[in-house]
Amino acid sequence: MTVRQTTMLGGIIELITSSAVMVLLWFHVSGVLIFRDTDLMYIVWPSAVILVGGWRSTLPGILITASSVGLNCLMYAAIALLLRACVRSISRVFRSSSAG
Repeated sequence: MTVRQTTMLGGIIELITSSAVMVLLWFHVSGVLIFRDTDLMYIVWPSAVILVGGWRSTLPGILITASSVGLNCLMYAAIALLLRACVRSISRVFRSSSAG
């Protein structure tokens, strides 16, 4: 995969994740994301902590939500790029050790 494809994949995964969380919030069933004492919403969407009560109905709330999604897209893209770099470096090590 190219860097561009990796970055796009990370962003797309985050958009799907945040959309799913927002749908759960919209229907007031986000409690399904709580596992024991851990709220999984903040694990899969860490910038959700900046969401406000009027996240879907007021202009400031909508803008804050959009910035939260944007921040998470950048984070997921960065994680995807880091994973790509790790996999490439590990594969180089294995190729060089098997060649010698």
